Amino acid sequence: MRTLPTLLLSLGALLLSSTASAEAPTVSLGARALLRGGDYAMAGAGGQLRLRPFQRVGVDLYADSLFGRWETVRRTDVELGGTLQYDLLHTDRFSLHPLLGACALLAFADDQDRSGTTANDIWFGVRAGVGVAVQLGDRITLQAQVQALLYLGHDFNSQRWILGADDSLSVTPMAQGVLAINYGL
Repeated sequence: MRTLPTLLLSLGALLLSSTASAEAPTVSLGARALLRGGDYAMAGAGGQLRLRPFQRVGVDLYADSLFGRWETVRRTDVELGGTLQYDLLHTDRFSLHPLLGACALLAFADDQDRSGTTANDIWFGVRAGVGVAVQLGDRITLQAQVQALLYLGHDFNSQRWILGADDSLSVTPMAQGVLAINYGL
């Protein structure tokens, strides 16, 4: 039973050790997995270009594709965006950072019960959150983030035999988790 606390303390000491590894790469390519919740749940994957222009500043430029269902409607979102991060806690192997970002999202809806009934829209969003990054080796970094999102766009509705987008704009809040692995170039 004493092995688990010893292991956790050793791992913590390694991550917070400032002499354990070289600086993180300044340019990385990564793969992302996402879970998003709001009016309904979505899951997806994507890729990112991670830049470190300064020691404590990170910029992630990403493209994601998410999929979800609500009743009989299948939803697909394609999102392009970026986040700016500043490391509050920073060692050679570990960083804790708040983040701010913006994106554009192409939203597609397809009603499975009404063959051929589709709708689409473009949403614009902002996000804020917190993340951690752990340097696993000279070129490999693992990232985890929790984000709150606000989107401006048209809601989709399904009535009788019609699937469409509302005429008025609305703000839609969501939350998401992101897990990414990056390879330094």
